[in-house]
Amino acid sequence: MKNATEGKISPLRVVAVRPEIWERNLNAFAFSLFLTPEWVRAMAGTQASSVFLDFVQGETVVAKVSGVLQQNGWLKGRSLLFYASPALGETRQDLLDDCCAALLAYARSKGIQRLVMASYDQQHGMAPRVKGWFVNKRCEFVVPLNGEGPDFSTNFRRNVKKALKKEAHFMLAEGEDLQGGLEVLLGATLEKRSSKYGEAYNPFYLPLLNSKSLERLYKEGAGRYYKVELPGAPTPNCILFNLEREGRAFNLLVGSDSAAYRFGLAGLADYQLIESYRLQRYSAYNLGGATGDAGSAGLERSKEARGGQRRWVYGATTNFLCFPQNLLNPLLWLLRRLRAKPIKA
Repeated sequence: MKNATEGKISPLRVVAVRPEIWERNLNAFAFSLFLTPEWVRAMAGTQASSVFLDFVQGETVVAKVSGVLQQNGWLKGRSLLFYASPALGETRQDLLDDCCAALLAYARSKGIQRLVMASYDQQHGMAPRVKGWFVNKRCEFVVPLNGEGPDFSTNFRRNVKKALKKEAHFMLAEGEDLQGGLEVLLGATLEKRSSKYGEAYNPFYLPLLNSKSLERLYKEGAGRYYKVELPGAPTPNCILFNLEREGRAFNLLVGSDSAAYRFGLAGLADYQLIESYRLQRYSAYNLGGATGDAGSAGLERSKEARGGQRRWVYGATTNFLCFPQNLLNPLLWLLRRLRAKPIKA
């Protein structure tokens, strides 16, 4: 006589674990650089809590995710922010969907009102197909570093030569004082783009990314600073901060002054980094996504000129999940409709 449970698939369970246990076999999963413990701890800081979850089927961990649990006051309640979707042991739509369904049940059981799942450095192109999740779409530009290498545009190569002709010097930079220089250059970049396109934006474009969390991120060893200087310049003309881990890199922040724009110094930095990453046998360099503002098309062309290949990725959010806040869900539905509706001139 057959066992009644034979052939049945065990339900997926969500288990909270300590970060050192969560990270122990992380390389067995296709993880985003924005799910690593160093990133999550830096973003959580002292104002929020870091959360590390395993998805367990039977006795096997089949996926992982990490995030930041935020207290948003009595009206909005607690929310759980993931910077990317779960790191899957196998790239399967059904596994992603099972994870997203399990997250809804987990949040409700813990009294968490909302889930927000971004898509930074997402390692697959699947969107959740689970009721209760509302999907959003964006793209990133990833330079593959294996095989024959990236396909630089002619104009990009010309700009690199222009920077080299000016004897611009690119180098790895160390020291916490570099953050101040980067923030000055981020301000200069903001001013230039705002004057050109007429739209302001937040240079610290990710949730919870700010001066303090960037400082923590550097101390955690999650990334490195790089700089480019022209001869005689009193301070760097261009500074980048890149996340780096396990043979992958993500260009998180880059600031440039007017000279850097004029002589293509950010392009020189990316050219040198791509060559350096290839020598170190990195698999990919993620140049980040589009901004969605008036200058987005030019930014996309610039990233494609560097050899970046467009990768579509999907995030998702939920409505309020628990009573009494879920009484506000009709308002969220209305806001979504208004955002989706085109504005007539």
